[in-house]
This record gives sequence, C-alpha cells and structure tokens, in this order.
Amino acid sequence: MTTSNNESFIQRTCLPSEMLQWNDRNIMSVLKNCLGKELSKVTMPVTLNEPLSFLQRVCEYMEYAEILNKANKEEDPADRMKLVATFAVSALASNWERVGKPFNPLLGETYELQRNDFKILCEQVSHHPPISAFHAESSNYKFYGSINPKIKFMGKSINIQPKGMVTVELTRWNEAYSWSNVNCCVHNVVVGKLWIEQLGTMEIKNHSNGYRAILDFKEASSSQEANKVFGIVENDEKKVRYRLFGKWNEFLKCASEEDYQLCMQQKHVNESMSSHDRNSKKLFSKLNSFKMPSFLGVNIQDDLVGTSELKSLSLNEDADISSDIKSALLWKCKERPAYSSKMVQIRCQSFNQT
Repeated sequence: MTTSNNESFIQRTCLPSEMLQWNDRNIMSVLKNCLGKELSKVTMPVTLNEPLSFLQRVCEYMEYAEILNKANKEEDPADRMKLVATFAVSALASNWERVGKPFNPLLGETYELQRNDFKILCEQVSHHPPISAFHAESSNYKFYGSINPKIKFMGKSINIQPKGMVTVELTRWNEAYSWSNVNCCVHNVVVGKLWIEQLGTMEIKNHSNGYRAILDFKEASSSQEANKVFGIVENDEKKVRYRLFGKWNEFLKCASEEDYQLCMQQKHVNESMSSHDRNSKKLFSKLNSFKMPSFLGVNIQDDLVGTSELKSLSLNEDADISSDIKSALLWKCKERPAYSSKMVQIRCQSFNQT
C-alpha cells in the first residue's frame, strides 16, 4: 500500500483470515495412507493449510534483508561472507514452529512484494514437479533462485527437502554467492509434541574469490537440544577466518579464529586442571580408606588412575561457547506479534491416535 509519492509503504498487521483448527482424526485418516510417499501429489485436508500461498512464504526470506545491505558495504571479503551466511541462517527463522502447510500455487501464479529498500517477484513456473522461482533486487544486491520442495511422510515425522539453488549478488563488488538450503524435519506427527528442526550442512560459495562458509545445522535428540548451528568462514587458501555459532531461530554470533583458538586452549587447560583435582581426590580418598596392614600389601600400580578418564573429558568443540569467547552479535530474531498463532499454525500441538 502506497501512502505518498515518496514510495513509503505501510505493512499490514494481519492476514485476510485466521487459520482453521486441525481435526486430528481427519489428518490421521490421510497420513496413514501416505507412508513414504511424496506429499506434494497427495490431496490434503484444507485445515492443514495456512492462509498463505507458498509464494508468500518464499517472500519471508527477505525479512532480514538489511543484512545484505551491510554485507555490500564491507571492505573485507571475509566480513562480506559472514554476513551473507548470516542472511542464509536468518531466512530460516520464520519456519520455527510453523507446522501449517502453505497452499500450492497455480501454474503461472505470481506474487510481488515491494518495500522501501527492495522488491521481490515470485512465480510458480512448474506444477509437476512444483517449482517456484523468485527474484529480489535493490540498489545493493540481487537475490534469486528456485525451490522444488520434496515432502515425505516417514511414519513419525515429515521430511522436507527444499531442493534448488539460491544466489546472492553484491552489486558493489560484482560477487555471486550461492547455496542450497538444508532439510527440515517435523517431528512427532503421529503422537507427542510437534517440533521442527533444520538439519544438515550448508555450503555457501563465493564464486568470485574462492571464499566459502560452511554451516552445520545440528541434529537433536529432543526439542530442548534443537536449533543449534555452527560454522566457519574460510578464505581462498582454506584458512579459517571466523567461527559462527548460535541458533537458527534465535541469533547468530561470530568470533575471530584467534579468539576461538585462545578460548579452546583455555578450556583444555581448565579441563586438565579439573581432571587432575578429581584424580587427586580420588587417590587420597582411596588411600584414607585403607588400614595400615592392608596398605602394606597393596601394589601401588593398582592405585594409579588411568588416562582413560582424561580421554573421556576431551572437549567437544561444538559445545556452547557463547559465554566464554569474545564474540559479536550478527543477527537476532525479531519477536512475533501476539496474534500470530491465530493467523499461522505456530502452536505445537499433540496428535493422539484413536
């Protein structure tokens, strides 16, 4: 909506309609016949859908488009790469707890979004298989690509593979960055609390200078351990410049490789000292438990603590280091409006089989 001639736009505050409530029995009657099948070819109850098309969901990639404006201003190619990687992570944040399915667009359907600093046009270019293409641009960058989502019901979960390549071009530097999004998994579809995770490895390449970023979206055994992402930024000589860490639905931070190595060394020292203290206490506790006659018959080798405990205390470099290392915040997720749960299905619900 244009409010004046200076191209100032008012963002809408709600969707045209609220999302319908799910009916567990209707959903299970459909899903029980879909095990291992491609869900894009299966007719699903309309109650599963958000009041949005998939093309509108694609536009949500641009929620944190200002990150690309910052990247275009950076002089150091490593700094540009870390910000492009940050944008790639931020584009996934809107998926958090979004268990509703967007409507499939019609062949040739388009959707256009225009804001003060960019515009994006999306089009459904293929129906079978469903392929959506998009192109966004501003004075600082271009962002375009195609998505061919593959959705399968695996019995207890739904796996979504967003096949396709996306590309960012920074106009000031004439650089192109490309990557493919990681897989998404919706857990506990049949019974239990629904939760979503992004998992897999994302490699972002700068085709102009050989820099790249590698992001590892960790697979979790429970919802409490989910959403962690770790990564590195390498230069053209495969030398690590930055370490990235955070949660794809909350924040992303970075630390220089020098600060990271100092932190790791200090952690190793602390672990060694802590292990030495535990071993000493264990040894003295065992010695104090002996009576003198029995102590004389003890082989001293039996009292030496082996090195296996030290090995078991080896540092996991993927542990949460945000509180221990000198780092900078690259991105933080915005809070959702209070009425979001009425417009899109972001509440985690339980499906009970009957």
